[in-house]
Amino acid sequence: MRDILATILISLGTGLAGHFSGWFFGRKRQSIENIDMAIATWQKVVDSLENRVDKLLDEVNELTEQNRLLRDEIESLKDEIRISKRKNRKITTLQNKIAQYEKLLDDNGIDY
Repeated sequence: MRDILATILISLGTGLAGHFSGWFFGRKRQSIENIDMAIATWQKVVDSLENRVDKLLDEVNELTEQNRLLRDEIESLKDEIRISKRKNRKITTLQNKIAQYEKLLDDNGIDY
């Protein structure tokens, strides 16, 4: 009877030891797998953010170029306005001179 009890206890002890060691080492493997999954998830997040940042940088560069072109156009239009104002002043001056000459001609009775 003692031999049967010893055999049962040894079998039970071996089974429990095997189960414990399997659980213990499996737990570490699961932990490593969880870490690998977390790393993969973070890598996906980082890749996604890099893509978004690249798109935003491209958009910023595009808008910067558009802004530069618009500033150049504004400067060109300002130059045109200055030139137009200068021409308007000359026209006004010439119109005043013409009015003076017409008055002189009218005052002296000369037809034109």
